[in-house]
Parts: sequence; structure tokens; C-alpha cells
Amino acid sequence: MNAAPNTQIGSDLEQERRRIATRLEEVARLSESNVPAGTFYGEMLKRLLETLAAPAGAVWARTPQGNLQLQYQINLKEIGLDQNEAARASHEELLRQAVTQPRPFHVPPRSGVGVQNDGKPPAGNLTNYLLLIAPVIVNQQCAGLIEVWQSANRPAQATTGYLQFMTYMAELSSRYQRNQVMGHLTGQQQVWTQLEAFARQIHSSLHPTEVAYQVANEGRRLIECDRLSVAVRQYGSKARIEAVSGADVVERRSNLIRLMQKLSEQVIKWGEKLIFNGVRDDSLPPKVLAALDAYLAESNSKLLVVQPLRDERETGKRPPRSALVMECFEPPAEPQQLIARLDVVARHATPALYNAVEHRRIPGRWVWQPLAKVQDGIGGKAKAISAVVIALVSLLVAMLFLVPYELEMDSTGKLVPWARRVVYAPATGQIVEFKVDPGSTVSEKMELAVLNSPELFKKFLELESAIEGTHKEVQTADLLRRQGTANKDQGRDTDDGLKRQLEQRKKKELEKFIEDNNANPGRPGEYYLRAPEFTPEEKLRVGRLEWTVLSGNFKDEWHLRTAKPSDPILKLGAKDGPWEIELRIPQKHISQVLKGFEYLHRDTLDVNFILRSDPTRKYRGLLKRERIASEAIPNRDEKDESEPEVIAYVTIDDPSIDPAYRLSREALTSGTEVRAHVRCGKHCMGYSLFYGVWEFIYEKIVFFF
Repeated sequence: MNAAPNTQIGSDLEQERRRIATRLEEVARLSESNVPAGTFYGEMLKRLLETLAAPAGAVWARTPQGNLQLQYQINLKEIGLDQNEAARASHEELLRQAVTQPRPFHVPPRSGVGVQNDGKPPAGNLTNYLLLIAPVIVNQQCAGLIEVWQSANRPAQATTGYLQFMTYMAELSSRYQRNQVMGHLTGQQQVWTQLEAFARQIHSSLHPTEVAYQVANEGRRLIECDRLSVAVRQYGSKARIEAVSGADVVERRSNLIRLMQKLSEQVIKWGEKLIFNGVRDDSLPPKVLAALDAYLAESNSKLLVVQPLRDERETGKRPPRSALVMECFEPPAEPQQLIARLDVVARHATPALYNAVEHRRIPGRWVWQPLAKVQDGIGGKAKAISAVVIALVSLLVAMLFLVPYELEMDSTGKLVPWARRVVYAPATGQIVEFKVDPGSTVSEKMELAVLNSPELFKKFLELESAIEGTHKEVQTADLLRRQGTANKDQGRDTDDGLKRQLEQRKKKELEKFIEDNNANPGRPGEYYLRAPEFTPEEKLRVGRLEWTVLSGNFKDEWHLRTAKPSDPILKLGAKDGPWEIELRIPQKHISQVLKGFEYLHRDTLDVNFILRSDPTRKYRGLLKRERIASEAIPNRDEKDESEPEVIAYVTIDDPSIDPAYRLSREALTSGTEVRAHVRCGKHCMGYSLFYGVWEFIYEKIVFFF
């Protein structure tokens, strides 16, 4: 009784197997044909969905940048991916994992495959359909994905069969892609027959514009596109459209050229090939995408390829040197042939444009090209280098002996007033109080500090006691004489005149003691530091007869401390008078300075100097022969043993000095360090620069033998 139903079921299965085999055969024939990719994927997906009785499906292909691009879809909107942002993000993450781990798999409805990582949504299928995915493998790499959404009420044991059939379709898709690659190679082989003449033409010149026009015009004929343009990176990241096929002159003010130039700049910065075939790729960098949209709004290109040209000699992270812009206004259904020919043209154009641009970047080509001809005339690179070296050495030797050069001696010093004094303590004593501050202005004989000396106190009391004793003896003798009680012996022993003279001498000695020590008669033991008087010469040259306290930290250094007569306590100077430089000339340079007076037959030498407080300006002064000390003294400022120095004084306010190089009075600060060069006359350059070497050789070698 069950024979008829079983026979019917067996007949239905046989028919279904034949339909499946027929569909596989049809897709296999399509994979061997030269149909466009959209046609192939559409027909393949339709037959796949019919076989699986699935409601929706999609085919994804990887772009050259590694991103997934939708090739064909059926009923994708009905699945509900676009209605939920979380579902779409989870689906995109699932596709990314499917590309990185290519294998057939299925994902049940409302389920996930992984966990959330780095803030990204977890991969999964948040739709109400069973999701089946099969990768398209080409050369052991994932070239695309096939997705099928199946009803959730299908039996679970049928999932394996679904994936197996999808794997068959993925293998046919990979066969189609390989056939397309083979077709591209066939197209390239047809182009190779024309490349020899093209290569000779583009390498026949080193002018970037000429090479760019050869690449644009001849390359357009090889590629068989509508327009081919050449962009060259000038300096930095700026690009310039050097040539456009079919145009004798590039109109740079044209809006189309400016937008093309902007697009080329962004693609060159990006460094990857840009392919636009009518479908907007949102995965492009934002700046590239914006420049592409702006250019397409101005141009009618249906196929646009921007190919950066990076030469093998370009290293580092710098962008490529040039780029090709290929455009087609009515592209063929399969543009892969044109893109393959563009790749061939680009490989030949890259070194030609690189050589031309690098040749243009050589500075002073108008000098080096004649030198290259001279090198060939001399007999080669080695002989030319030898001749240049000999000429340079001869020129250098001639300059050292014939060219005059100023001989300058280095020295250091400091600014000081011409009229200056150092105040010492009159006697040993403790400094009790200072009556002046740093920078104070004082007149002659003005009290500067108060000192207290026990020795002066003792000596003062001794002198007063001696005067008082002598005075009492004189008074006693006068009293006795008036009373008439003085005997003859006392009259012989006592000489009133001598005692009075002794008393007067003691008083003068006390007055001189007070004057010499600036002592205070009212307070024995107390004496003062006083400002010195100006000499007659100083009074003639100094305008206002006032001293300025030049010392800075004397209060901290000397307050309540004992000072000896040999200790300098204060430094005073007449700031309103002339100034000079206290110059310290090293002992090894003093002979050259003294010879300079004889060599120039003058009594003065010019001195160039700079201030440590203002090292950007150069000033001048005069060094007179009589202002150079006759002995060398050790440098007390150096802690280590140093070479003795000769003190000299440089005049900086002489009327003969150029006012432009004269130091202004506003810059006069006592103690300011100075770096000076004493100009000792012009000698031959070799001696002026290397006189120290000659003296060292003479001292250590010539004199020794």
C-alpha cells in the first residue's frame, strides 16, 4: 500500500537532483565565460537561493585595499540589518572575522560568535534567520564571501548540505575570478608588443614635462582609455598636473585641472591605488573620498583610476614622486583589461618620471653639465678628481701666502671707570656700621663706614694721658712759682719751656693720629672709612666730582668683621667720568701685541670687543703703548695654575672711534666681562691663522735641535 507514495517521493528527489546538477552546470559555464562580474554573481546567487529555497543572499568581494565590497544581493533589506544599528555592526564584525578565518560556517538566529573587544560590538547574527557563510578562496587567500539567510524553521541536519552546496558555488566563483585574471594577462600580452617603442620614447628625455606628455599621449593609445593625465609631486606634498593626453597646454586655472590636482595630491599622500567604477567606496580615507566626490561632480568619468607611481629607489615615508590619472567616459562592461594595461604603462613610466624629476632637482645643473664635459675631456673621473684636488690645494697654498688677513690676539677683561679707588682700613679694627649702600653716590672725604679698634683706643688713651700729665706738671710749676715756694733744686730740675713744648708736641701728635686714622675724638677707639679726594688730573677729566660705590656685597662680607690695613673693603669709581677696559692679555700673546705697534708704526692698536651682557653687538676701542703694564702677573681669578697675564687698559671713548662702534654710556656697568681681539696688523693668511702652530713647532722642535 505504500509503494505509490514511496515511488512519488523517489521521483521528486530525482528531479531535484537533476535541477541542482543543471544549476551547477549553468554556473560552471558562466564561470568559464567572459561575462561581467555583476552578471556572473547575480546569476550564481539566484540559482543558489532557488536551490536552497532561501529568502535572501549576498555576494561580497575584497577590494585591492582589503575591504569587502558588495557585488550583488537579493532581498537584503528584508532581513532587517539596516533597521538595527547593533545588528549591522555585529554583522560587519562577523564578516571581518570570516575574512580573517576563511571557512564555511553557520550562525543560528539571535546568537553571537565572540565577545566584545576594544569597544567593538561582538560578532554575531542578530536577525531572525539562519546565516550561512562560505568563503571564496583564490590562491589560498580569501577573495570574497557568499552569504545566505535561511528560514529558522528548517531542520538542523540540513545545514551541512546547505554549506556543502554553497562551497560548490564558492569554488565556481573562485574559478571565475581565476579566469578573469587569465583574461587580464592575455590583454597585457597584446600590449607588450607596443611597449618597446613606448619605453624608448619616455626614456629619451630628462625634462619632466616632455616625459609627462610622452607618457600621457602614448600611454592613452596603449591603454585605449579616453583620457590619461600625469601628476608630478613638486616639493613637499604639492602635486602638479604636468600633462593631459590630447591637450597641448595644461590650463591650470581650469576648475577640472584644479580638482584633478587636489585628487592626485590626496591619493599620493595615501599611497594606494584608487579605483572608481561607478560604485562609491565609503571605506576610502575621508580626504581622498572628499576629493573624489568633488572631482566627479565636475567630470563625467564613469571609470576613474588614480595610480601612484613609487619607484624602487624611493625610500622612507615620503609619498610617491608622481601618479597617473586614467579616465573613461563610456567604460566597457569589464574594465579589468584597461586597469591591467594601466599597470603595465605605470611600471614603465615610473622610472622615467622619477629620473626626470630627480634630474630637475639637481641644483646648479648649468654648472655641472659643462664640468661633466670637461671631465670627459681630461680623461675620466679619476684624472678629473686629481686635477681638481691639485688645483684646490694650489689655490689654498697661494691664499695662505698671498692673501692678507688681520692678525688678532684674543684676550679678556672687564669694564671699569677711569677714575677709581680701592678703600682700605686705616688700622686694624672691627667694622661696626656701613653708612653707604651698593651704588650710593658719595663726595670727597665723606664717611663710608664706622670701625672700632681696641689698639687705637689704647693708643688714644696713652696720648691723652701723656698730654694730661704734662699739662698737670706745667700747672704745678706755675703754681709754685706764683707762691714763691719753689726751692732752688726744683728750679734747676724743672724747665717750664721744655714741658710746654712737650705738651704741644703731644697735642700735635694726637691731632695727626686723629687725622691719619679718621678717628672720632669724642669716642676713643672709633674711626671712619672716608672717601678719597680726586687728583688734579681727575678733577680736569671727571665732570661731577662724586664717587659711586661699585662693590656689591660688602655688607654681608665685612659687617662686624675685623679688617686689616691690607684688606680692600670698598671699590669706588667716578661713573660720570671716562671709562676703560681693564684687559688681561695672555703672556703668549703679548709679544704679538708689542710687535703690532712696530709693524703698524703707530702708538695705538685697534681693539674689537663684545660685552658678555650683549654679545650680539661689536664695539671698538684703542690700546695705547704706554697703557700696557711692564710685567706679567698670575691670574688670581683662576683656581688652577694658569699662564701669567699682562694688564693693559683700553680707551673706549676716544673721539677717533667711529660713533657706530662706540659703547654708549647706558651700557656702562662696572665689572661687565669683555671678550676682546687686539688687531695687530694684516699679515699673510697662513701666519695670521696658524702663528700658534709655527711658534709651537719652533719651541718644541726647531729650538730643541
